[in-house]
Amino acid sequence: MRTLAATLVVVAVAAGPWCRLQGQWAIAADIGVARFGAHRATAPRDGGPYRPTTFGLRLERGLGRARVALGVLHAETGLVAEGQGVAVVQYGIGSLWEIAPEISFGVARFGTGVEARVEAGPAVDLWNFDGEQRNRVGGRVAAVLEWPLARALMGSLRVSGVLSGSVFDAADAPSGVERRATRRFGVAVGLRYQL
Repeated sequence: MRTLAATLVVVAVAAGPWCRLQGQWAIAADIGVARFGAHRATAPRDGGPYRPTTFGLRLERGLGRARVALGVLHAETGLVAEGQGVAVVQYGIGSLWEIAPEISFGVARFGTGVEARVEAGPAVDLWNFDGEQRNRVGGRVAAVLEWPLARALMGSLRVSGVLSGSVFDAADAPSGVERRATRRFGVAVGLRYQL
């Protein structure tokens, strides 16, 4: 958690000199949940990281109806083996840091300030399972709904998907287990502050 706090401080300090550019820069934070898929056994079982709470931070720059952003996501997770109505979970053995540059476009406006957006970009996933580092690169897409809360403050609902290489190495998979690309589906709510 201290690492997340340090990341927030670094982003805030980096954004400081740009605050003079009113209306162009924004910082956003969100909290959400994620579901993963990472391998399949010959029997109908699935496994992978298990439904963590996610914390995200994003620094954005507006370019008309488009925005470019750099997002950081953090999650502490366990591992799960699921099948036939039973799940076995080992909690607290993994963590994920994700760095995601992205571009987004407004696709629709509703009422007074409600906007629908789509986002896309690469995602660099930095996994740590009990001290074993695994880095994966993938792609990320999201649909976002934003609404005004105050003059410079917006609320948001973000539904996202990430596809990357398997979080497991070939040596991790016992016989009868097929490694698959790691898929993550996430839903998050957040706040966006226009600097």
